[in-house]
Amino acid sequence: MATTTQSSGNNGLVVIIAVAVIAILAVGAIFLMQDHRSGSERVGDAIEAAPHGLDKAADKLGDQAPADNVERNLDKAGDKVEKAVN
Repeated sequence: MATTTQSSGNNGLVVIIAVAVIAILAVGAIFLMQDHRSGSERVGDAIEAAPHGLDKAADKLGDQAPADNVERNLDKAGDKVEKAVN
């Protein structure tokens, strides 16, 4: 009986470790993704950043980290939701 309880406790630990490893791999994959924006998307991002300074606008023309792309897409989704609600 003690063996069954100990075994189920170990199974829970294995599941937790497996979930943590998968989560770490997923985050790593996101940060290693390449920037696949088209030229027009890059120019659009640069135009949006121009009021904040030309150096920031120039940075938008180059490759961006995937986290920046996720943030930009979330902003666009938020704008669409806001337009739909209003």
